[in-house]
Amino acid sequence: MQRIPEEKIDEIRSQVDIVDVVGNYVQLKKQGRNYTGLCPFHGEKTPSFSVSPEKQIFHCFGCGKGGNVFSFLMQIDGLSFVESVKKVADLAHIPLDVAISQGDSSPGNKPDSQESKMIEIHQLASKLYHYLLMETEEGQDALQYLLDRGMSEQELDHFEIGFAPAHASTVTTFLKKREVDLALAVESGLLTERDDGEIVDRFRNRIMFPIKNDRGQLVGFSGRLFNQEDGPKYLNSPETPIFNKRNILYHFSDARQEIRKKEEILLLEGYMDVISSVSATFSNGVASMGTSLTEEHVQMIRRVTNRAIICYDGDRAGIEASFKAGTMLAEQHRLEVFVLQLPNGKDPDDFIRSEGAEKFAEIYTHQRLTWTAFKLQFFKRNRNLQNETDKIAYLGEALAEIGKLDQAVERELYLKQLGSEFDLSMEALKQQLQQTVVVKPKPHDYGGPPPESYGEYPSYEGDGGPVYEQFSFAQPSSVPSAGLTSEKRLLKYMLEDRDAFIQIRNLLEEHQTDFYHDNYKALYTHLIGFYASGNDANPLALMDQLKDDMARNLVSELEMMTVNTDVSIEEYQDYVQSLTKSSIERDIKEKEQALLTATQQGDIPAALELARTITTMRATMKNTPN
Repeated sequence: MQRIPEEKIDEIRSQVDIVDVVGNYVQLKKQGRNYTGLCPFHGEKTPSFSVSPEKQIFHCFGCGKGGNVFSFLMQIDGLSFVESVKKVADLAHIPLDVAISQGDSSPGNKPDSQESKMIEIHQLASKLYHYLLMETEEGQDALQYLLDRGMSEQELDHFEIGFAPAHASTVTTFLKKREVDLALAVESGLLTERDDGEIVDRFRNRIMFPIKNDRGQLVGFSGRLFNQEDGPKYLNSPETPIFNKRNILYHFSDARQEIRKKEEILLLEGYMDVISSVSATFSNGVASMGTSLTEEHVQMIRRVTNRAIICYDGDRAGIEASFKAGTMLAEQHRLEVFVLQLPNGKDPDDFIRSEGAEKFAEIYTHQRLTWTAFKLQFFKRNRNLQNETDKIAYLGEALAEIGKLDQAVERELYLKQLGSEFDLSMEALKQQLQQTVVVKPKPHDYGGPPPESYGEYPSYEGDGGPVYEQFSFAQPSSVPSAGLTSEKRLLKYMLEDRDAFIQIRNLLEEHQTDFYHDNYKALYTHLIGFYASGNDANPLALMDQLKDDMARNLVSELEMMTVNTDVSIEEYQDYVQSLTKSSIERDIKEKEQALLTATQQGDIPAALELARTITTMRATMKNTPN
């Protein structure tokens, strides 16, 4: 196994800002000295994920995960340590001529694994398809079709669009000459096996769109018919170990930076829509490849932005798909949602090609509908507003939606629009709004009725006497014991200063005490070995050597702590004495429990002995300095 020298790892780590790397996966916002965002490792609505540019670490105070830039990539992308180092080296443009051996990689993500070979097969096929489109007579009809649709050769090159000939074995023969495992190519979805056992091309006589996952790896294709032959308009790769439409948004890996820059994502329906939007300088566009938006898609989106612009086709199906996607994003996941409705029911590709990029930019910037405004329009569909029954039904739906709004100004705005549209007074609309909206009690965090001990809190409304509202109070967070606080602070100082480590270790041995909690004790053991190897204090380097995620998470947690840097040996002494006192307290509780058991069993001699021991221990603890 080829190892990367420690000094090279330090160089690579120092040349990349962890904020830039994490920012490719998480929408980060500056908050004080650190950056915060929604944790990519567990679902949450309130940001608890923090990145420190000063310390070059990340830590989630919700799920506890933490580490440096290498461990972040290992966890988010499933990489081995060496793979993560190579990826960071590439980002920093640092040459790293290291071959990754099988032993370097984590299970399921080995460079020579079946999945990696499938990706390599797709990359080979993509180059062939693109060559056939751009350079051969056989691809001329497909090329002319794309040019006639307004696509440029630059766009075709940028998106690596290709052509699959009508022959049954173009790709099969190509791969066979390169000694590719055809059975693996079948498993990857690129080839297919007939009933008689013959292996042939899956895609034939189609324009080919390569599809990448969120890591930028080519994992599948979508083939589009461009003539009048029978068959589905689009044929996607089947579900394989590397391709699942639920987990993939077309163009997401390439759009990620622009999404972060614009702080919003443009959701489109098709490949051509994405390509046209990029040509119109809206490179934040992605498409869900003909499938409905999934929970997996939403989680990908939430990692980089909390605002989505939906611009689906303007036909009936597109409008209904917009409503479904918006409901998932806005109401289930609390994203800010806007909807673009293009004139005459056109899809984005047709509109941009015919009306131009400037017109699309005008609608994108100035004519986007808020989610509430879109829903009010959506509810008018299939209703005859000249009919009183339909009109009343629509007003009921509209008022129910307006009642969901948190801001009084927003409610007032939409009520005025309804009043103007239907010639109704604001007084009548507000009265109806009060009757329509049912105020529901807020659910308690634990999902059940409030404990009796919580009681009720009286509030007063008008002359009707007290109206009792149920209040649920969050359970108080457990306050760390003095011993736990001392353990954290001692380890924090030992992590960041080799001299402090030596002084504290001597004090621990002098007082014959140790860390109590298993994970703290384990980290202390790691520190002993780390410094014994001649290392200076370097929490980032220590993280690279830790194989245990729990230990790595603890280092990141301690590094996020703020402590007094001007510390004396007397303060270390106080913390060590606190550990000693906590240890005695735990022993006393154990003896007290044993005393209770002995008393209940009538074992008087044992009870007397335990009582004397407890008295002695209490005296010892009393004499232990605070």
